[in-house]
Amino acid sequence: MLKRLASATALALIAASAAGAQEKVIRFSNWLPPTHPITTDMLEPWAANVEEATEGRVRIQFIPALGKPPAHFDLVRDGVADAAMSVHAYTADRFPSAYGFTLPGYADDAVTASVGYWRTHEEMLKPLGEFDDVHLLGLWAHGPAHIFTRSEEVQSFDDVDGLRLRATGGVVQDISEQLGIVPQFASASEAYELLTRGVVDGVMFNSDSVYSFNLQDALNHAFRVPGGLYRDVHYVIMNESAYEGLSGADRAAIDSVSGEALARLAGEAWDRVERIGWEKMEASDYTINEASEADLQRLMDLAEPLKEAWIARMAEKDMDGQAVLDAFTAHVADVKAETAGQ
Repeated sequence: MLKRLASATALALIAASAAGAQEKVIRFSNWLPPTHPITTDMLEPWAANVEEATEGRVRIQFIPALGKPPAHFDLVRDGVADAAMSVHAYTADRFPSAYGFTLPGYADDAVTASVGYWRTHEEMLKPLGEFDDVHLLGLWAHGPAHIFTRSEEVQSFDDVDGLRLRATGGVVQDISEQLGIVPQFASASEAYELLTRGVVDGVMFNSDSVYSFNLQDALNHAFRVPGGLYRDVHYVIMNESAYEGLSGADRAAIDSVSGEALARLAGEAWDRVERIGWEKMEASDYTINEASEADLQRLMDLAEPLKEAWIARMAEKDMDGQAVLDAFTAHVADVKAETAGQ
């Protein structure tokens, strides 16, 4: 009996050791709060999908940020982190194609913009090589961005002249300058400190970010822009060596729940939390004004030369920027029709 017990114990230990040896842990550097919807509603469900798709052989481990948000592409490329998410606009020069997808208009929601962006990238943008140094897992866009302020109520774009607003780079900077906004460049996670210290008069954000970055008590007014003042686009990447170190079956499994599947998961989550954000503001007696047709036409007129300048930059890279935007528009319409038919 003792021999059988010892043998059974040994076999159990060998099996446990083998199972542990098979599991690959992907260290994901996450600079967002653990309660942020990107973490709870996008990354964590995606990580669960990865574990399920690989039958437990690959696990995503979220670890505290190994650097500032703009540094995460380099951290993953260099193998300091195995995977990460970041925002194209934090290092806009690295991702020139992303600018076109952040222009005003094009989509009123996140799911059509996100899936449309992924499809356009796969169809047209790969030759630019913006992600050649890493393995691209996903792309998405948050919902339309608006203006939120502390004490200055904004009723039209005439009221934003001279306001100091937290901003990212890229199209946000350019539109800010066109409207007379004084942009204060900072990552999303720095917005609370800027507001509470009085460095800025408000922020340019999607509605959910007011709550996910705990800004609700520091803001009082919202200026809603149908179609968005802009939309930021984000990427999820994995270190190339870490990705190639997985079995072919596990790489295929991860890709099956990433890419368009991740874009759709993230877009649907964004749209859900956006609706909740506006509901919370209405319940909290925020002053909510909406851009008029004249405001929206002014915005589109201001954005037109920005679009043309981007198209010219794409031409220098042998890329037809107008064709890219046309494809994006078509994909957005396709996704909208697909979603309506579900």
